[in-house]
Amino acid sequence: MNLTQKAMLGVSAVAMATALAGCGQSTTYPRTAPPTDSQCRDWEWDSKNGVYRCDDSSSSYYRNYYYGNSYYSSRSSLQKSSSYSAYKSSITSKTSSGFGKGSSISGG
Repeated sequence: MNLTQKAMLGVSAVAMATALAGCGQSTTYPRTAPPTDSQCRDWEWDSKNGVYRCDDSSSSYYRNYYYGNSYYSSRSSLQKSSSYSAYKSSITSKTSSGFGKGSSISGG
């Protein structure tokens, strides 16, 4: 094996390791535009919970979660909502992670 082949083998190994490292990660992206509720003017996407959170420090809803036209003062109260629980389980199943999930390879 010559030097060029060794170098290409090394580059391929690094590329494969990088690609596999990304397989275990899942990210939830906003499904909708930020709310237009007048009680909060600044919204941040909370990817861990899959909802928006008020980031308007002048609002009485500052740091509250927003889902289904309702504000939730804590993550705990959000998670107690039956509609949120159903929504969360639906997005969790679509963002499953791990090697080989959600992919298919067909021969040519």
